[in-house]
Amino acid sequence: MNYLNKVQLRQGTYSERDFSTGSTLPILARPWGMHHWTLQTQDSPWRYHPDHPKFQGLRLTHQPSPWMNDYGNLVVTPFTGNQMAAIEQQSSSYRTHALQPNYLDVELLRYRLRLEMSPSERGARLVVTRLGPGAIRIRLFFDAAHTVAATADPQNYLGVSRNHTGGVTEPFGLHFALQFNVAPTRYVPLTDGGVFEFSDSVQRVELAVAGSFISGDQARTTLNRELQSKGMELLIHEGATIWNELLGRIQLTPRDAEQEGLFYSCLYRCLLFPRFLDEMTDDGRTVHYSPYDGQIHSGSLCADSGFWDTYRTLYPLLAWVYPDKLRLILEGWLNACRESGWSPKWPSPGARDCMIGTHYNVVVADAVARGITDWNVEEAFHYLWKDAMTPSDDPCFGRIGLKEYQELGFVPADRFQYATSATLDYAYDDFCIGRVARFLGKNSEAEAMERRATNYRNVFDPAVGFMRGRHADGTWRTPFCEFEWGGPFIEGGPWQHTFNVPHDPAGLALLLGGRDALTQKLDDLLSAPRHFSVGNYPHEIHEMTEMAQANFGQYAHSNQPVHHFLFLYAWAGQPKKTEHWVHRVANELYTVEKFPGDEDNGEMAAWYIFACLGRFPVCPGRPDFAHFTPLAPGAVVGGKPL
Repeated sequence: MNYLNKVQLRQGTYSERDFSTGSTLPILARPWGMHHWTLQTQDSPWRYHPDHPKFQGLRLTHQPSPWMNDYGNLVVTPFTGNQMAAIEQQSSSYRTHALQPNYLDVELLRYRLRLEMSPSERGARLVVTRLGPGAIRIRLFFDAAHTVAATADPQNYLGVSRNHTGGVTEPFGLHFALQFNVAPTRYVPLTDGGVFEFSDSVQRVELAVAGSFISGDQARTTLNRELQSKGMELLIHEGATIWNELLGRIQLTPRDAEQEGLFYSCLYRCLLFPRFLDEMTDDGRTVHYSPYDGQIHSGSLCADSGFWDTYRTLYPLLAWVYPDKLRLILEGWLNACRESGWSPKWPSPGARDCMIGTHYNVVVADAVARGITDWNVEEAFHYLWKDAMTPSDDPCFGRIGLKEYQELGFVPADRFQYATSATLDYAYDDFCIGRVARFLGKNSEAEAMERRATNYRNVFDPAVGFMRGRHADGTWRTPFCEFEWGGPFIEGGPWQHTFNVPHDPAGLALLLGGRDALTQKLDDLLSAPRHFSVGNYPHEIHEMTEMAQANFGQYAHSNQPVHHFLFLYAWAGQPKKTEHWVHRVANELYTVEKFPGDEDNGEMAAWYIFACLGRFPVCPGRPDFAHFTPLAPGAVVGGKPL
């Protein structure tokens, strides 16, 4: 079966800064590929919108999220006639004839040009063809974030893009090699980029481009290996074969064609991140550039995964359906640990200061729990233990307020931002570290983490019935408002975080007054008014808007912290409520065009995959799933019917 025909790349791209329906890009790439390619219709981190009428260029991108922005990027714009002063002026109305992960075909109406592209792992082949009569020479504009130099061969050029938004050592750059099927008549450097010009007689320009974070020579090696002997048709076929094998590991019996398209569009999103930064030398060795120390190292390296998001659904899905790929990813993350000295939190491509907790801890624990242990778990535990025990003065690593957490049993809200959310996250992370310690036979370490895993109790106030900000002297932060976002909570408030105890639902229920009280609290969550206070946020952030626009009370599915809440009904003995609400969320908030909020590197998409399959990893770090009536009539996963 050709699953690629069912994938909608535009899903989630109907987004803007103030309201997200995914904040995705229509990405052409190989699964977990080093480079991604996308259409660009605007020069902002939200680089593409389906309603924009003009095409600015084809972008080589490494952007995992508009909130993290891009690095090592390059934009190629085919045109004819005069060079304009800005890319907005150079843009053209366009018609898309094909947009699949392995093949792009667009017609630039202003210039009567056809642009085709198919990606490899670390490069792509582009073809620009003149569609109209007349001697109008083809030109290719390359954007400003690079320099280009000719080589001894007039059909070959080398360049480097120095663009980044942090997380790297200097000097940093994406080195790229270009090879044309015909020699340009000239290259014109500009202050905002450069232009390749071709003879009036040239009807078709074919360009092979490959990128390397190591050097121009390595980019040339990659081009020769991946593109030299492969034309467009072979690349398209290779990409289709790879994608269809991976998408086909889940054979869905859908309710209808719309559900089938939505399912495989979501599954495609789950196979894009993290990206491998691996490169192959002339003699076949795997090496990578490290953004942590600027050196070249042997082996794999991964980048671009926000662990605060992805530990919840994406990594359990990979462990279940793609364990062979997850083993490779775990090796890539272990190298990130070795080269930075810490576990990764939000690497893009190296350490960035974003979100809280140390949720690489969860990914390791979940892999171990699901039987993926044929890698160096012992070494990984070193970094997990460091997260738990060693304070860090660098917000890109470790845990804020760890010293106080160790001394008080909670992060004090009068000393640290997001303190209550941090306490809940740390307690769960500690539970996961304890699970790994048990596996390794480190019983004293396991017992210490198991004790700390109950620290969530220290920020629950029975007087108000919610988790709450607590000061270092033990008093509660006042005044209390159940609808106030921010302050001791991150991207939410008491309603969006109080149930965040995935590892101990029995303990949470006890705090609330028992299982019936827990289910009543969930009922209240879903029926509460949709209003909110922005708290100490400077304005209404998009997650607030998205919650208010949905019809699920204070259940804010547009953001990750609530994603296991509905499955607590099943734990508490009311599986029909889990089924009812999960089906409603899936049917009302997910479409082939839109996600409920930021998609976040496969996490939001993986939630829908689990909803269709009738199981959910409530507590990554344990091997079990919550079971419920699946959204889809049936499925075969890894050759086994569900």
